[in-house]
Amino acid sequence: MENTLPLYYWKSGTGPPVVGITGFGCAHWLLRPLAAQLEPQFTVWLADNRGTGRSPQDDTPFDIEDMAADILTIIRNKIGEPVHLFGVSMGGFIVQHLLTMAPDVIRAATILCSTSGGPHFRPLFLYWSLQQMQKVLQMSPDAYARWILEPAVSPKLASYPEAYDFMLQHRLAHPENLHTVLAQYHAMSRFFHKPLDLKAVQTPVLIACGEQDPVFPIANSQLLARMLPNGKLIIFPDTDHLFFVEKSKEVGQAMLEFFTQHGNNA
Repeated sequence: MENTLPLYYWKSGTGPPVVGITGFGCAHWLLRPLAAQLEPQFTVWLADNRGTGRSPQDDTPFDIEDMAADILTIIRNKIGEPVHLFGVSMGGFIVQHLLTMAPDVIRAATILCSTSGGPHFRPLFLYWSLQQMQKVLQMSPDAYARWILEPAVSPKLASYPEAYDFMLQHRLAHPENLHTVLAQYHAMSRFFHKPLDLKAVQTPVLIACGEQDPVFPIANSQLLARMLPNGKLIIFPDTDHLFFVEKSKEVGQAMLEFFTQHGNNA
């Protein structure tokens, strides 16, 4: 784990530790609605991935495995005991790496609106080529914040005004770093081409997704749940890629029940 960075993390709540890993380009603010549901029963640790939020910038190429090593350093050096783990979208990639590289530190995990690598999963980049991504990231911060919330990306978000306002205001307040976004893009691309040995994972894993997710369709979540020996799938109707914000109370309750059920696994 030579290529690790000391990440900024936000901590709240009381009880057993839960570590949350955010998605593509976003800092830990993205997970605050879920954290609010978990805080009454768990101590929630939310990390800013390298180059985002208040974590240090990385000027060298990195992979999803390196980002997983960053999180593992927090778990081993700051928390010091097995944790419950969850990740959204790209954060789900990091969770999968942690499940394969350090299962001893994970009691149970939740993977939300995500996918895995290999030829059987449909990748995000069928939609976003490198050229398209570079063009999009040349937008002004305001234009980009609004574009990423358009129906092509989040078709149901407008049906949840509070969730839409939360996403827009936080994206405007926390503009994404272009260098980091492109570095994460390339890391995800490499992840898609390297399937993990998920059939060897014995940790209980909850897979959750939105019924109308256009980024990673439910078929990917269904396949991911089948590949994990102790995988369980929940599909949230009338939601999209941001279902964990649109229905944060329902998603949080499902996570609470799953983590509580598997609270004694080490």
